[in-house]
Amino acid sequence: MKIVKALLICIVAINIATPALAVEKASAANQSKWETLAVKEVKKRYPLAQVVAKHKIWDRKREDEAVIQYHLTLMEENKKTGVFVTISYEPYSTKVNKVVVVEEYKSGS
Repeated sequence: MKIVKALLICIVAINIATPALAVEKASAANQSKWETLAVKEVKKRYPLAQVVAKHKIWDRKREDEAVIQYHLTLMEENKKTGVFVTISYEPYSTKVNKVVVVEEYKSGS
């Protein structure tokens, strides 16, 4: 009887957790889509640079427009460059409206 109760509790816990995991996976997939776009846009401007770090700075979602901003740290020929990438898109269709790449700093050794 104890084994049956334990199995029922496990089954219920798995069923409750499954939708939450699906939402997390969808969110992570969407997140990586924007991160990938940010890296792609930076590579257009800095084709030889290696991306050594990427951080999501902020995001905002309104009914007609959503905006997400990343900070990427690049390394090229022992020079570090910090770059902000801001992506504006339509929240329902995820159609990209505008991508802005702004260099923050450049430091060399």
